[in-house]
Amino acid sequence: MIKNKISILIVDDEIDICDMVSSILDDEGYKTFIALSKKDAIEKVKNNDINLVITDIWMNNNVNSGLELLSWCKNYNSFIPVIMMSGHGNINTAMTAAKNGAFDFVEKPFKSDRLLLLIEKALIERNLKIKVMDYESRVNQDIELIGSSFAIKNLRQSLKKISTSNSRVLILGHSGCGKELCARFIHKSSNRKNSPFIVASCATLSPERVEQVLFGWDESSNNLKENSQANLGLFEQANNGTLYFDEICDLPLQTQGKLVQAIQEQSFYRIGSNKKIQVDVRVISASNKNMTYAIESNILREDLFYRLSVAPIDIPSLSDRNDDIPDLINHFTNMLSKETGKHVLKFSPDALAIFQSYEWPGNVRQLKNIIEWLLIMYGDKENFLIKASFLPPDLLGYKNDKVSKNTVLELELSLKEARKHFETSYLKSQLVRFKGSISRTSSFVGMDRSALHRKLKELEINVNELSY
Repeated sequence: MIKNKISILIVDDEIDICDMVSSILDDEGYKTFIALSKKDAIEKVKNNDINLVITDIWMNNNVNSGLELLSWCKNYNSFIPVIMMSGHGNINTAMTAAKNGAFDFVEKPFKSDRLLLLIEKALIERNLKIKVMDYESRVNQDIELIGSSFAIKNLRQSLKKISTSNSRVLILGHSGCGKELCARFIHKSSNRKNSPFIVASCATLSPERVEQVLFGWDESSNNLKENSQANLGLFEQANNGTLYFDEICDLPLQTQGKLVQAIQEQSFYRIGSNKKIQVDVRVISASNKNMTYAIESNILREDLFYRLSVAPIDIPSLSDRNDDIPDLINHFTNMLSKETGKHVLKFSPDALAIFQSYEWPGNVRQLKNIIEWLLIMYGDKENFLIKASFLPPDLLGYKNDKVSKNTVLELELSLKEARKHFETSYLKSQLVRFKGSISRTSSFVGMDRSALHRKLKELEINVNELSY
């Protein structure tokens, strides 16, 4: 915490008290402001970036002046902690201050060490609240389903319907298309939104410990740390909330059998215990595999599949909803520019055409990565316009049948310029083919000789400068 960037407002109708507290805080490196009344304090808060307020309760013959200021501060900016002080303190006053949102209460005269400790604690709590708010806003932003195509509208509608039920959901789709995003959307739209959303990444779970991770273990189990909190498996951690199985087909078959029973009965035994644990967990699963193939290949139990797929959802690939790509580009550009401190990029029509014609094997995740790459490369320049030729090689990828090198160049041109570009290239090629012969060239291209001469002049093609 950099103290000289922390502004503290001291409010008391006695100037000597304000000066004393200000002197203590100045010595600690804090920046201080002084106010001698509630009205003055409100103006100071409005006109300065105040991070914390220390206020007397009884000021200017008003026994509730400090409490009124506390109430105003909480309404104006709930992240400003308020420490109350008074020479007329009693338990009822302290309780009233706490009930109204005060961080703490100190009686005059007070020890400077206690006041400094309270200030430090209050600022730590303030920073934690701000971080939680920032995290929640990013999470809520991240679970937004971006796009207005028919495919994404249909998906959004289906997810909202499913959210209102308690049914188990199986989400299918290629890697990077947003399966976890959809699972979080369901959770946030359900009546479980204030309970945990727990992720079980099946591909990373150790086969030797997967059941301990899912179901937990009893403290009496040998060779395990006796920590009651660590003993909770993912099912218990997700109680009353949602447990999301990412890539369910990667779960060992033996564990899949136990999972069938746990899901069906909403109960299980911890490893090393004979006590049944009852839970209320909604299960959402996801996979990028073909389910029929997975069952036939004996990597997914058929009975587990039927337990999980009460409400199946197919997530469209990005190439199947390329109308959403401009909206996604705008979303990622704004989001990542805030995270990285880079300038927001602009995209030319030819660049957008490349984005929309690409196949996107990595789906939305790949698109996000490319936007981040472009911000790294060009985000230091304000209002920088991304043209097709600035796009990364993988995106331009001339292996793509839809996008050739010439197409990239042509997409940067207007229709008039593209026509001129084509005619120039075409006529130069024909003139070289017929070794500069106007009559043979005009005959082949189907133009009168005089018309061909006019066209060559218009296109500024000098026959004598061509190499034959």
